[in-house]
Amino acid sequence: MTGEAVTPDVLLRRSSEGDDAAFAALYARCFGRVFESVRSVLRDRAESEEVAQEVMLEVWQNGAKYDFRRAQVSTWLGVIARRRAIDRVRATQSSRNRDFRIGIRDWYEQVDDVALSVETRLRLDGALRALHDIPVPQRRAIELYYFNEYSRSEVARALNVPLSTSNWRINEGLTRLRALLCADQNEGQEYV
Repeated sequence: MTGEAVTPDVLLRRSSEGDDAAFAALYARCFGRVFESVRSVLRDRAESEEVAQEVMLEVWQNGAKYDFRRAQVSTWLGVIARRRAIDRVRATQSSRNRDFRIGIRDWYEQVDDVALSVETRLRLDGALRALHDIPVPQRRAIELYYFNEYSRSEVARALNVPLSTSNWRINEGLTRLRALLCADQNEGQEYV
């Protein structure tokens, strides 16, 4: 063993060379800060522990790929922890939104009031018809975002366009849909 200070950088370097004791020392030294960083985003202790464990597992698996010239290991750990915590928040929110939509669909399927069911179905059918009257790039972005539940960045990747273009297509498409449906209500009710 050399006389170098045992910093997280040194421990990660040794760990990436197969030194399990170095990783155990890195874990013991850094887990608390990783946990607190995650907990500041998630607030839930159990979920924060789980995400902090995932962060440390990622460090164990990818430590050899770390570029020590870019930043200190503690900075890298903080970035990973924050990213993982934010990803968990997004996944939880997406799950809640999906559960809500499924709940709405289940409710929609069980509606006993025929008049309400018919009116709702007509509005949905009208909205789908109106969707086909907007330009294809905007329609495709809306379909991916709302029907396929893609994130806005996933829509951009799927359409092979910049994120700003994807956002514009979704927003402009919704504006056009709104205009079609509002004009429809004021005029001949072609869609609804």
